[in-house]
Amino acid sequence: MASKSQLLFEFDNYAIPLSIIKEWRTSVRISIAKTGAFLRLPNYMPSPLVKVEIQKAKKWLSKTVLKDPASFDRFSSFGYPNQFEKVVYGKTFTIEILRKERKTNSGKIEGQILKLKLSDQLSAFQEKDVIKKLQSRLFAQYFHNQFSDRVEQINKSTYRKTYNSVNLKYNRSNWGSCSSQNNLNFSTRLLLTPEPVMDYVIVHELAHLSEMNHSSRFWNLVEQAMPSYKEKEKWLKKHGSQCDF
Repeated sequence: MASKSQLLFEFDNYAIPLSIIKEWRTSVRISIAKTGAFLRLPNYMPSPLVKVEIQKAKKWLSKTVLKDPASFDRFSSFGYPNQFEKVVYGKTFTIEILRKERKTNSGKIEGQILKLKLSDQLSAFQEKDVIKKLQSRLFAQYFHNQFSDRVEQINKSTYRKTYNSVNLKYNRSNWGSCSSQNNLNFSTRLLLTPEPVMDYVIVHELAHLSEMNHSSRFWNLVEQAMPSYKEKEKWLKKHGSQCDF
């Protein structure tokens, strides 16, 4: 039977939740995901050896994060200022954060000001997660119709395929996806990219309506619609990790 405990590994300006899982296995495994790091150990491992493996895991995490800091920005312990600006879908918004004695977190967009009201009981790590998700949800609502119109414009000028819905949601694992029910899903982080890059991801997912794979036929469809698509892919690989709320 597996057992699980968690600690917070803090170094430099990072705070990473580290879950220690003892389960039926014969080897040690360390991995990192969206929500934190996971150290998997044999359930019979004695406490002194567990402590040794935790120290090894911390060293591995330090080296891994410092190799590519931008990819682990979600674990940065830096807080948000009370006011800052962000360009979303080509528009500059002012983000205002008000921390109050309350249990819930909420926000709304008035003109080009996004106002967030947060509980003052949140830890720095929790607050960062809440601020990202609130921004994502509010901007998804704000730009949904405009983004959906852009998808339809590109579809009419390229493949002219039928799809069911266009959805925007916070996603770090990919920029977009096309379901077997022909629903087009896009990460709200795409709203932070240049418009030509955004158009490429739209083209990419529309092409999946014809080819639900990444075969040569699929890439031929993408190239027909956007001959310069490889430039956009390079941009995403180089700058994509910096596109976050």
